[in-house]
Amino acid sequence: MKKGVTIKDIAKKLHMSVSTVSKALNNDPSISALTSERVKALALELNYVPNEAARHFKLSKTFTLGLIIPDILDQYYAFAINGVEAVAEQRGYHVILSQSHEDVETEQKIVDVMVRHRVDGVIVSITKNTSDMQPFLKLLSMGIPVVCIGREPKGAQFDFVSSNNREGGLAATDFLVNKGHRHIAHLMGPQGMRTSQARYEGYRAALEARNIPYRPELVQAVDLTPEGTYKAMERLLQLDVPPTGIFTFKNYITLEAMHYLKTQQPALLGKIQFTGFGNLPILHYLDHKPLASIEESSFEIGEEAARMLFDRLAEGDTGEALQYRSRQLPCRLVEHGG
Repeated sequence: MKKGVTIKDIAKKLHMSVSTVSKALNNDPSISALTSERVKALALELNYVPNEAARHFKLSKTFTLGLIIPDILDQYYAFAINGVEAVAEQRGYHVILSQSHEDVETEQKIVDVMVRHRVDGVIVSITKNTSDMQPFLKLLSMGIPVVCIGREPKGAQFDFVSSNNREGGLAATDFLVNKGHRHIAHLMGPQGMRTSQARYEGYRAALEARNIPYRPELVQAVDLTPEGTYKAMERLLQLDVPPTGIFTFKNYITLEAMHYLKTQQPALLGKIQFTGFGNLPILHYLDHKPLASIEESSFEIGEEAARMLFDRLAEGDTGEALQYRSRQLPCRLVEHGG
């Protein structure tokens, strides 16, 4: 296979030093316009392609960021990816995207791959089961900054960006109260996730503010699978006083809950009203939809996470203990009617 043209090849043909050719290709002002023109003309003629690997080695950078998410099909992450890429492109960086599929072992393997590819920094939304942050602590020890998005990690060693989950949970529950509901259930996310706890706290706060008695049997944790949602709905509807309104951890769970009603309790479809996190575009095309959704602005979360990561890259290793940063972006309740 024929090798690509190098700076040495150009220098040899023009009887110039490698240094002169390199400076000409990089628009160094110390090189005359005539020399620069000759070098660039020959480079174009020979289809010269700069050796990015050599440039990266020289600068001790690869100009790549690693981005690890649970599921690219989830709209929240799809928009967050776009936000990260928008900021990365402005800075001349590329993004390596990987999915953990909510599997801890896969997540750890991805981190190892990111290390081997020498990424300059990592943005991650950890799996629903991630409790050991050691793989990400390893990145920090190697000088690779890490920013977590969406799902808050255990420990204070990581920068973190999310929506204001507690306030969103409060708004979603309060909206159902304003619609006249007094028996409001909460399909809670996995109990080990801090995001689940924050949205649950918002639910509790809304009930307390309206003097509505808290009924623990109306709170059902789900594991983010359709089967888990169906079982939770079954338990709720078997109660002596079942819910008339349900606030869900996310609207993918809302859709699963509605599907359960459609197939198992069709008479209740449309009578039980929902709110949930995630303003999914598909909701606008459904006959039965949640009354309202919490818009999380995940594109802006991706942007903010990328900016935070570039701030860390600019700081470098000062040898001082870092003050880790956490930012919560405001949520917005969007009504759907129905």
